[in-house]
Amino acid sequence: MAQKRQPVFDRQVAIRGAHALIQPSWPLPPGRRRPVAVFEGGHGSGKTILLDTIAARVEQWVPYGRVDFTETQYDDIPHTLSVLAGRLARYRPRYRRLRFPRLLIALLVLEQDLSLHDFEQARKAVSQLLRERRSGSWPQRFLAEITGEPMEVDLRWGVMVSVLRLPLNTVAALAGHTFTSRSQRWFGHRDRGLNDQAEDTLVELNTWAREAREDPDGPRARGARDRVAGLLCEAFLADLRDCPRRVHRLQTPLLLLDNVDTTSGRAFLRQFVEAAPPLAAEDRAEPLTVIATCQDPTAGLGEGPVLPLEDVVRGSGGDSPGDHPAWLRYRLPDLDRGDVQTLMNSASGHGRVDRRLARLVHEFTAGHPATAGLLTAAAADLPHPASSVSELLRQPLPYAGGFRSAEAPGAAGARTVEEGLLRLLLPAEDSKVDAFVSCSAARTAADGLWLSHQSDLVDAAWADGVRRTAPWSPGGRAGETVLRRLLLRRLAVRSPADPADWTTVHLRLRGFCRKNEDLAGELYHRLAADDLTTVALEFARLLPEMAGQDWLDLLQAASEAPSRRIGRSLEQPYTLFHELVDEAAVASADVTTTRIVHLLAALRIVNDPSGGVAREFLHTQIAGTLSALAPHSPHGLVVLHRAAAEYEQQAQWWT
Repeated sequence: MAQKRQPVFDRQVAIRGAHALIQPSWPLPPGRRRPVAVFEGGHGSGKTILLDTIAARVEQWVPYGRVDFTETQYDDIPHTLSVLAGRLARYRPRYRRLRFPRLLIALLVLEQDLSLHDFEQARKAVSQLLRERRSGSWPQRFLAEITGEPMEVDLRWGVMVSVLRLPLNTVAALAGHTFTSRSQRWFGHRDRGLNDQAEDTLVELNTWAREAREDPDGPRARGARDRVAGLLCEAFLADLRDCPRRVHRLQTPLLLLDNVDTTSGRAFLRQFVEAAPPLAAEDRAEPLTVIATCQDPTAGLGEGPVLPLEDVVRGSGGDSPGDHPAWLRYRLPDLDRGDVQTLMNSASGHGRVDRRLARLVHEFTAGHPATAGLLTAAAADLPHPASSVSELLRQPLPYAGGFRSAEAPGAAGARTVEEGLLRLLLPAEDSKVDAFVSCSAARTAADGLWLSHQSDLVDAAWADGVRRTAPWSPGGRAGETVLRRLLLRRLAVRSPADPADWTTVHLRLRGFCRKNEDLAGELYHRLAADDLTTVALEFARLLPEMAGQDWLDLLQAASEAPSRRIGRSLEQPYTLFHELVDEAAVASADVTTTRIVHLLAALRIVNDPSGGVAREFLHTQIAGTLSALAPHSPHGLVVLHRAAAEYEQQAQWWT
């Protein structure tokens, strides 16, 4: 299979901001640090691809460390710090090799068993450990111990040394030199003006670690873990502040932290930010830039002034020290229609992609980058030009172009593009997905919350999770819009024997809307339940009574109702239109009602972007029908004719 070009999402503002932030010329007021840059976006918004791009640009030139907090191995802050330090310590020209002696001292002491010693004996044991570290052969003996070689670490204190749980390459990079006396003395003052003895601080660190290990669920364990993590973060940052002067004149090393809004990510970032001691005006800040990604807004990640990253790119980040931000935020943008057209053209093997298909892909995805990219890859794999989004959703999940690797965590086991996208946007077990599917039928938040409490339709075990995610939000962010479309497609194929099948759910919601005098909701769910005739009769009754714009707004709201047929069939829009009209044969000879049946049928197809591209006929039909209905609306003659003209223009575009 030919390799396809990976989609290039619009992330230039983010990249330019990151590039500006790592420059040694970045304007730091005295006693201030570089802000943390946080890139926000939902599933598939391009956050990981953005970090891939930044990492690729600094690879081999600037030291950087990267972790993804969705991986369980980074639940432990000491382990995370050791991994980051090991990656920063890789040799790079000009930087040579960064050293982390304070962090390594803390990690070594952290793992010692001092439980059999009183305080004075423990101090002596720690002092002995630090003296042993001055031996030139110590790194080799230490590495032999952790790799399981016969040689043992003999600290001559009669204490069994536990194996340090660090990656071999991390320890090899960190242990390649001896500790300096300055790095040992740091544990006494910790750059905070303290007058402690270094050995006392290290013994206390060991005690905290033992408390956390011996009773992990005890009342003191959390506080002990926080104190351990805080001191290790302090040591990590102190090692960077004490790095050679040349490093301060170069682009700063980078920490790339993916998914910091997870529980472990929030814990790490909070400890890391809080661990930094105050800087005096004459102190140098750490040569370090932290770039993080998250799905949710950054509220709660930390305190301090926040500025948009765009201000940094434009050079308008504030002129006074009080304007200096602690955080820079940037929400990754969705793709516009031009981006989608460019993306599909660049990947296509059939020349320029039909602009009508590109528009439907954009409408279906709402500009969601991962969805647009996956549909683009599916279109490129077809031996002929695609004619609808539904056709693309039914294609096998593409393996080429980097899409499969990007979606693998969520799309594992999926066979089609549709299945892969659903698993990416809602990575959950099937029973939970079923609850989301039922609630996707809701039109408003009130409908959805009410429906989530109907235990015969929605499994109560997942109701709280459904309410938090709110899959009934058609006007939400791009990823949420795509998720709702996919969930509705899953609801459409449920068996009529299912207690929460399509018709049952929509009729239940129709009753709720009627009870609450929500006419738009009642007509919406009647139409979704294929009661086109009744809905047309109601609109015919209201036409001479309502203001024209109000009638049009109600018509638009109701006609957005999804259909079990539309979007699931590969039939052409013209064929679907006539099937809907024929099924809704009106016994009355009322011409107005018949016209409204035609109008609603055409609008439902137009409002569904998963259908076919041949839509000129539909827009012409809508324009002609609105013109014919206008004289029957005493209060809407002008607005109905104006709407008809707009649809006539759309018909020309879809030609």
